[in-house]
Formats: sequence, C-alpha cells, structure tokens
Amino acid sequence: MIKINEYTKIAVSSLSKKLDDNHPEIRAKAAESLGKIGSETAIPGLLKALEDSDEYVRRKAAEALGKIGSEIAIPGLLKALEDSDGFVRRNAAEALAKIGSETAIAGLLKALEDSNKDVRGSAAEALGKIGSETAIAGLLKALEDSDKDVRRNAAEALGKIGSETAIAELLKALEDSNKDVRRNAAEALGEIGLEEAIPALINALSDAEDSVRFSATDAIGKIGST
Repeated sequence: MIKINEYTKIAVSSLSKKLDDNHPEIRAKAAESLGKIGSETAIPGLLKALEDSDEYVRRKAAEALGKIGSEIAIPGLLKALEDSDGFVRRNAAEALAKIGSETAIAGLLKALEDSNKDVRGSAAEALGKIGSETAIAGLLKALEDSDKDVRRNAAEALGKIGSETAIAELLKALEDSNKDVRRNAAEALGEIGLEEAIPALINALSDAEDSVRFSATDAIGKIGST
C-alpha cells in the first residue's frame, strides 16, 4: 500500500509537470494547488513559474511560494518585486511577509516607493511582520504616503517593530485626515509604551471617530500599566 507521503510526492511531481502545460489557466491552477499542498519540493518549479509569460501564472506562483514559506524562494520573490505586473509585485511582497526573513528588507524598502499603492501597502505590512529596526526610516517616510492604506499599514508596522524612534512621527499621525491611520497610530503608540505619548493620546480621546477613541483609551491603559 502506498503511504500518504508517497501520494503527496506523486501529486507534487504531477502538478509540477503541469506548470509547463500549454494552457495558462492550467499552469496557474497547478501553482495554486502546489501552494495548498505546501511541499518544498515544489519550489524549483514555482520559481520557474515566477517568470512565466502569463501574469496570472506569475501571481499564483508568488502566492504559492508564500504559502510554502521557505527562505529558498526569497531571491526569486525579490526579483518578482520588480515584475511588470502590479499584482505579481504585491503577491511577492505578501509572500516575503509570510517567510519573514530579514534578507528581504532591502527589496521591501525599495517596494515602499513602488508606483502601485497596493504594492507599497503590502511592503509596509511585510516590513512590520519581519520586525527589524532597519526598516524604520522607510516606514516613517511611508507615514506620509499619498495613499491612506499605505499610511495605515506603515503605522501598524512601526507599532510591531516597537522602536521609540518612531514616536514623533506617530504622534503626528494621530492627526491624520484618515481615521484608520489615526487609529493605527494610537495602537502603535500603545505598543511602544512611552509615557511622552500620553498627552497626545488624551487629546485623541476626543476624536470624532469611535475606533480612534477606543484605540487611544486602550493605548493609555497599556502605557500606564508598564
């Protein structure tokens, strides 16, 4: 009787061959299925699929590599951060976030200046998940991005990194025109936990938005308990 892991090997081998199918939808579905299985033996084929002529296949390959989560895929995903297709670049950033290696930081910092706002937002989120202080300067700049979602993700990322060097810019972000940015700035200040943020957070208790007032209340409690 064939063992389950042997069935998996057969499945991965068969699906990997379909990455060369002449129909792009089948190649894309094969990449998606390989991501669901999550075997590292699929990585070489998926890395090759990152350079497929069809952008949908490349998108699915990047997504699959993120699900597998191996550092072996990092060089290919960093290259994909410069793909001509914005969705491929975004999926590559999201995949690098799942892998979580500091070796991706330089590429993600560059992606913070991508022409596509979704790519910039995903890069900011990824840098927060990786959590290295080397990303702080880039994220502080992203706090002033023209897109509210990028600013929101940058604020959240800075909270996850937790460095006091972000305090001044996060205090400014408490007055952002977007409520989600203000909320995330309040949450980030609570995570960092420095008392000098309390006066601004007290002001935020009067914010017009419920979510901002809630986060400011919670942040003050966190800081006060440290």
